[in-house]
Amino acid sequence: MSKTKNVSTEMQVEPPTENRRYWPRPEEDRHILGEIRCIMVGETQVKALMLYETSHGRGGEPPVLTQLRGKVVGSMDAIRCTICGKVHDWIIGQDALDELLSKVKGA
Repeated sequence: MSKTKNVSTEMQVEPPTENRRYWPRPEEDRHILGEIRCIMVGETQVKALMLYETSHGRGGEPPVLTQLRGKVVGSMDAIRCTICGKVHDWIIGQDALDELLSKVKGA
């Protein structure tokens, strides 16, 4: 008797490392706390911060999306680097906020 597994055919395709948007920008910190991704919220595409469980040094970027501490949609204060302890705030840009509000009002 053969055993079969129900395997999902859906694959998450990772963008190439050079095309990923790491956060914070290099001029703000020497460590990477997460990356910015576009996600779907209902039928609306929004930018979200995928906050890594542990921070990474520049040049040591994970090849795929690593285990997450959380997914931030909107703004969040006091995100602490797990390497050096430096604190950053993730603030959604006004243009992104306006775009999100206009899409929500139109829905």
